[in-house]
Amino acid sequence: MIRGLFVLLAFCLPLATVQAETLEGRPTIIDGDSIVVAGKPIRLWGIDAPEMATRAGSASKSYLRTVVSGNEIRCEDHGKRVAGHIMAQCFLGNVDLGRIMVLSGNAVDWRRHSGGFYSR
Repeated sequence: MIRGLFVLLAFCLPLATVQAETLEGRPTIIDGDSIVVAGKPIRLWGIDAPEMATRAGSASKSYLRTVVSGNEIRCEDHGKRVAGHIMAQCFLGNVDLGRIMVLSGNAVDWRRHSGGFYSR
């Protein structure tokens, strides 16, 4: 019984302790709220952009690509994962990319994760 408990803990603890990190680099834009930085898939924290199968999705991706335009960004991991992606707040200098996407109308505040951060 005790051995079974140790096995259970060995599988559960790594899931409970996600190491938050800061990633930096030039992003590859996947869509309006998903990017790859330093080889790691990132979901922009707190926002939801239209799906790529829609015209608005293509416009959202294009807008994010224009905003970043080949510059390096910094992404601060919030310690959560969504569909295998790191949930991170990303910045171009001091400019929050999520805020820019919401203010431009290319994404909406994803209140479930942001707590309304981008609705204020």
